[in-house]
Amino acid sequence: MSQSQLATTISNENAEPHPLASQAISGGLCAIENVWVSGVHSGFKHCNKDLALIYFPKGATVVGVFTKNAIQSHHIKYDKKRLNEQATFKAIMINSGNANTFNGPKGDTDVQIMANTLASKLKIQPDEVLICSTGVIGVPMDLSNFDNQVDTLAHNLTAGDSIQAAEAIMTTDTKIKQAAIAFEIEGQLVHLAAIAKGSGMIHPNMGTMLSYLVTDLDLGQETLQQLLKASVNQSFNKISVDGDTSPNDTVLLASTNKVSVKPTKQHILIFQEKLTEICQMMAQEIVADGEGATKFVTVAVKGAADQADAEGIAKQVATSSLVKTAVYGQDANWGRVLSAIGQAQPDYLDPTKIQISFISEKGEILTCKNGQGLVFDEDLAYEILSETDITIAIDLGIGKSQIAVWTCDMTEDYIKINADYRS
Repeated sequence: MSQSQLATTISNENAEPHPLASQAISGGLCAIENVWVSGVHSGFKHCNKDLALIYFPKGATVVGVFTKNAIQSHHIKYDKKRLNEQATFKAIMINSGNANTFNGPKGDTDVQIMANTLASKLKIQPDEVLICSTGVIGVPMDLSNFDNQVDTLAHNLTAGDSIQAAEAIMTTDTKIKQAAIAFEIEGQLVHLAAIAKGSGMIHPNMGTMLSYLVTDLDLGQETLQQLLKASVNQSFNKISVDGDTSPNDTVLLASTNKVSVKPTKQHILIFQEKLTEICQMMAQEIVADGEGATKFVTVAVKGAADQADAEGIAKQVATSSLVKTAVYGQDANWGRVLSAIGQAQPDYLDPTKIQISFISEKGEILTCKNGQGLVFDEDLAYEILSETDITIAIDLGIGKSQIAVWTCDMTEDYIKINADYRS
């Protein structure tokens, strides 16, 4: 399949979804053969694990998607260069607690020191190592005891479960985020697994979030890159916790290339669907673990004139502090939603056709239509918003474009967590 045909296949929004079900499996990244992981405390954080390693003893093809923030962590420049120069890597090392961002020439040097140190312990080449960092911005890294810590990291490698690594990449997260699924392509069992971190500074175009995905399906670097980009756009780029985008966002996808199938359009669509599925699982877990969050919120927009308007409105509503605090207060303040719709400045909008509803397991309530508010049962609205899983449904009544993005409420705890982040 040519690259132009591949691009058409990936971007075809009308492609029929494949009915093959995924089976959840245990082990996280280690559900895939030839994937070893480790996680230790190394001193980047005051306590808890803060250094993770994903090791591919037989090598893996790796691709990546990175932050669109104009300020970028030193690791991103390093990783982009490596990924542009080669396809195969043997290790990904991640530290949490220090973002290694805006640290001058020392920041670049430290990334190389980290890669060199790990390479010497694993007896591989430094250019076979990718580095990632997350944490406090603008604090120089202290690598004085790094050699000893990497010794421990390498010694603790296991093929049993990736929980240690998932824990080690966390910062303000309260929950470990990992998943693994298995599915069939052409009669062969394919595995796909992920770990992720993220809780605050989360916004479409990614946020302070890292995610590492591993599969055993051999598709080649160029195809994997296009598939990852498409899946990220349908998952991590559809979430928001607080509207802030981090300089450290990184999503890496690695393939051990053990399973080979003919790269037909159908097979690529199946894998694309499953990759998006697991990316959405991680993205939704990040939102559910939003700093101080008590509610998971879906903002569902339909009836837009085009996809750009649908996306712009959904993201504006999802990032509105006024909407998010109203949801926390269980207040069906549809006026705040309406204001956010207008603030998005869509190209096509007829205010008289807008309908806004709040939905949960407790029911559904329509709050406005025909250009004016409706009288509704405030007690029922309060009950609907008392649930932990809520949908804000917006019908623009103009066209056929639609989208759903995910966010959470905003609470007092969000302020407390971020006010005390460096203490």
